[in-house]
Amino acid sequence: MPTLPGHVCAYIVAALACYETPEQVATAVKQKFGLVLTRQRIEAWHPERRAGVRLGAHWRELFYDTRRKLLAEVENIPIACRSYRLKVLQRVAEQAEAASNLPLAMQVMAQAAREVGAERC
Repeated sequence: MPTLPGHVCAYIVAALACYETPEQVATAVKQKFGLVLTRQRIEAWHPERRAGVRLGAHWRELFYDTRRKLLAEVENIPIACRSYRLKVLQRVAEQAEAASNLPLAMQVMAQAAREVGAERC
């Protein structure tokens, strides 16, 4: 099994730290770098999995630094913001109603009610 270039290893570790599955990472590595890797080989780069128990300190540090940054940046992701989700739901509800798709409109309205904690209104 050939050694992977450092930039590919870094990509794998960062992707796993961002909660991507080994299958998703393998697909991305194939598309981005043209390398075919098994899910098992990808999982060896995950320090919280049994396969990654012997992962080097440098890669562990990269994993946990990336994970910390991801969790700190959640507020920068629009869909994580309630007001953004409500705007999208409003737009979808209007489109569903305009298309006479009343079942979808009702589902979207129920989801919006859950977003604001008014499920019993």
